Amino acid sequence: MNSEVIVELPGGTEIVSVITKTSAEKLGLIEDKEIYVVIKATHVMIATD
Repeated sequence: MNSEVIVELPGGTEIVSVITKTSAEKLGLIEDKEIYVVIKATHVMIATD
């Protein structure tokens, strides 16, 4: 099972990621907890309406 993690950056921009429930539990993720986001991607998809 997976967990959707929504991280709000300063200024209100949100980053959404899907991680395993086990990973979320191991990280101790709870609402309003300060965390770090590391982005490593070879492909980024951008779309508009």
